[in-house]
Amino acid sequence: MSEGRKGFRETIKQQKSAVIYLSIFAVICIVGIILILFVGESEDTSKNNRTDKIVKIGGVNCVPKPNIETYLLIGTDVKGKLTAETTRPTTEEANYGTEETTKEADEKDTYNPGRADVITILVIDREKNTYALLPIDRDTITAVDSLDENGNYLATTDIQLSLAYEVADGKEKSCENTMKAVSELLHDQYIDEYTALSQDAIKIINNSVGGVTVKIEDDFSDSDKSLKKGKTIKLSDDQAQHYVHDRMNVGDGSNECRMRRQNEYMKGLKKLVGERTDRNPQFPLNVYRNLNGYMITSMSGNDTSKITKAVLKNKYLGSFKIEGKSKKDDYGYNAFYPKKKSLDEVVRKLFYDEVDKNGNIIDK
Repeated sequence: MSEGRKGFRETIKQQKSAVIYLSIFAVICIVGIILILFVGESEDTSKNNRTDKIVKIGGVNCVPKPNIETYLLIGTDVKGKLTAETTRPTTEEANYGTEETTKEADEKDTYNPGRADVITILVIDREKNTYALLPIDRDTITAVDSLDENGNYLATTDIQLSLAYEVADGKEKSCENTMKAVSELLHDQYIDEYTALSQDAIKIINNSVGGVTVKIEDDFSDSDKSLKKGKTIKLSDDQAQHYVHDRMNVGDGSNECRMRRQNEYMKGLKKLVGERTDRNPQFPLNVYRNLNGYMITSMSGNDTSKITKAVLKNKYLGSFKIEGKSKKDDYGYNAFYPKKKSLDEVVRKLFYDEVDKNGNIIDK
């Protein structure tokens, strides 16, 4: 059986293979800036098709905020380019079949598009001039569609959110499938656009700024011995990738520890991008071109221009968190179940205004 077929079978058996914990959160956050600094001013052409209809979120009357833009940012576990050609899985596999069919099918199937290891929502409020981030646990168990070789719907299954990317084409359809799953998870919240990155994008971006300088506050001895605890280091491209995404063999192995490092990297990277753009207005355009093939995005010039103005000028509300319960599934792998109360509260805060019985907005 081919390696690609093995990988897919293990996936559809609720992750009966080793889970690779990779994260390029910092790159995902900064890519909006890199994508649009070179575009300049543009007209506001937001795809805001939301209504003022009163809805109940967690039993609370709400109306959608009038000037919200929502962007899905995906960090994949794919090394190399995201545009490489692959072969779709068989219909049996897409329907989560687990038994081998024929030798011919085994030889034909080399499909391995990767998964969405980092899933983050960027929310921009144009009316209040704010923006916020909502990281979503990749292990979240939610409804995910599977598609056939032509991108047609086959079935919906409650599986890890990260698999929404894998059960499609590894390109635009994977992004769109992930966007649909995330939208439905967030009470059918409309998502304007998406961007997905290969994990190698972090090396390209780190190289473009000559390396980001950080203080090493965790023990990397089992991951990268050159990252010595207590030292302040200008990261090489390989070091940057270890610093941003390694978790299992670093410090206490917690995601909180990794997120702290990612935030530090993002701060340093944002500063360097700004400095180099001041010296050379073409700098972000050059980085954007270097990312060709390592990034899939639906964002137009107008979209990205608007994003950069918000990220650089608006007030940052911070990173929101959906509380939930993590436990091992029947096969011993991670599954995250959001708490309904927490999910409802986050959705209300980011996307809605609460109203009284007469439909008047309640100021808070």
